[in-house]
Amino acid sequence: MNAPLPAEIAALLQDEAYATLCRNSLTEELDKIQTAKQQILTTRPPFGMLASSEARTTFKTSLRAALDNEAGLQARLDQIGQIEEWLRGAVEKALQDYLPLASPDYRCCHEACQVVTRWEHAIQALHELAVALARDAHALYVTIKPSAALKPSASLARQTRQRALINLRATVLAMEAGIAGVLEVRKEFVTLCDAQADALQLPEPPAFRTAAWVDHLAKLSDSRICEEMQLCETEARAFCAAGMIAVLREGGEVHEACLDAGKTILAKYWRQLRVHALTHYVKERDLDEVLSELSQHRQAAELKRRQSAFETATVAALR
Repeated sequence: MNAPLPAEIAALLQDEAYATLCRNSLTEELDKIQTAKQQILTTRPPFGMLASSEARTTFKTSLRAALDNEAGLQARLDQIGQIEEWLRGAVEKALQDYLPLASPDYRCCHEACQVVTRWEHAIQALHELAVALARDAHALYVTIKPSAALKPSASLARQTRQRALINLRATVLAMEAGIAGVLEVRKEFVTLCDAQADALQLPEPPAFRTAAWVDHLAKLSDSRICEEMQLCETEARAFCAAGMIAVLREGGEVHEACLDAGKTILAKYWRQLRVHALTHYVKERDLDEVLSELSQHRQAAELKRRQSAFETATVAALR
């Protein structure tokens, strides 16, 4: 780790260390009280109505005191639970912001997730192009095999076919550019993760028709062109219906792997920081004083969060 630990994270780690000490102390006391309570219950006077008034009073007083102590300790533990929940989220968020600067391995995982997200957007952009490809392939098919009721003149048929070919070629060129974009992002992922991710790779994009294929259509018979158009339309619609989802699912698994690797690095570093905080950031203090201070920190953080949310909503409303 190269970047110095920010004061905000050090303060949160100190609070977390104190919360841990408070929980340990309260849990230990609660165990003692519960053991004492069980012992008191064994002294319950037999045949309550026949027991002496002094024995009944002593038992009730002792049991009430034990129950009150148990309830008080449990309330404090519940308070600690709320503080710990806040601290878990706050420390994790702070470390997520800090580790890309401090840990090359975590930064690699973080950047890999961003690359996968860009790859997903590039794949999703192919959907609209695939719809257009299916439409244009069908349009060319119809120009070659029009219905009997709409059969155009030879001159109009040639013009319509030429227009359909131009549209098809433009869409195929756009699809080639889209595929090239996907491959470029995929190459970036490989370059970024090859050394660290144990050959983890994003899936290859699906194969679509090329401009050379469109140019070759002029050499084919009408029946052969129609076969090619039907096949092209079927492939494009299959990608829209299920192919894109399957490819994105594979990419999602890669994204999860990168996230998990980053979480593992963060968790390891967090454990090291906890040990350091317990060793260097705490001192002997009154438990109730510490609990009060931690509660104030939590309330201040919640107030800050609400204020930030309000300001964000206000700015959004003014746009």
